Amino acid sequence: MFHISKNKCVGCGLCEEKCPAKAISINNQGFAFIDQEKCIQCGLCVDICPQGASKNITEKLTFAIGTDDGKIIKQGEHIGESEYFSIWDYSEGKMAFREKRENIKYEEDETSSHGNPEKAKKVSSVLTGVDVIAGKIIGPNVVRMKKKYVPVIIREPSIDRVIEIIKENINEIVDEYHKQDRKAIILN
Repeated sequence: MFHISKNKCVGCGLCEEKCPAKAISINNQGFAFIDQEKCIQCGLCVDICPQGASKNITEKLTFAIGTDDGKIIKQGEHIGESEYFSIWDYSEGKMAFREKRENIKYEEDETSSHGNPEKAKKVSSVLTGVDVIAGKIIGPNVVRMKKKYVPVIIREPSIDRVIEIIKENINEIVDEYHKQDRKAIILN
């Protein structure tokens, strides 16, 4: 499925002009948008874009969103302190809720340094099969977690809105997923 990144699109209209199926239009925010019903998957938008904003996304990714109630992402503390993780599957431009996983409680030694590797292991044990972790704050274990997951920071509290932000920025998430030396992605 072809997707155009809002972060890279400059609204030049070259893809809209060249699309043989007339599946691309520039929306009122100035971004190119692909009507997937009309798209014939020719890839011309990828070839013509001077910004590299268009990409064929074939990956299926699993996301874990840190939450205490399933509606709002974890507030005030990092993702590892979440009561639960909402697990979502991404495929072909859609996010589907899979399950709610309870986080393992880990009693930290108050005298130890922040970013405890044992806590990272415990949280990771709950995240089996996950590719991307999303929350408001990741915390110091990000140095360990980014080896297994793409860490995504989203400061929007509503999980419904977080899902939309993920879909809007899937190009950047997929790019980071394929890197050896991953960095956290900040999306707003």
